[in-house]
Amino acid sequence: MKFQKYLYFFLFVFCVQTALAEVIKGGSFQAQSDGINVILRWITEDETNVVRFEIERRSGLEGSFTSIAQMAPKGSSLYEFIDYSVFRKTASIYQYRIKVVFSNNATPVFTEPVTVTHTVSGVRRTWGSIKAMFR
Repeated sequence: MKFQKYLYFFLFVFCVQTALAEVIKGGSFQAQSDGINVILRWITEDETNVVRFEIERRSGLEGSFTSIAQMAPKGSSLYEFIDYSVFRKTASIYQYRIKVVFSNNATPVFTEPVTVTHTVSGVRRTWGSIKAMFR
């Protein structure tokens, strides 16, 4: 009897996690550098109870992720986020992931990190800093 109760609990947790993991279509989360910015794209399938998507980044392949932006759900579709802040950075390898936050207090779901190599010339970085002062 006790074993059966645990079995039902683990099956419930597995089913909930499997359902939540399909918010973002598998393999659709991609990142690419255009030499100035990094462009992230992903496709959603089921946004039931999704409150927001948090885009997180880290420099290199180790260390903790930092939240850099949030996006509200807009229904199953293609999403695009452009990271304009990387032109000021000196790192050349970044990892991004998306944290999916739900309204029903469910545990947030994270995508697998995607890695992108991004190199900006010193001239372009300086020019971008000068333009940012006048915005």
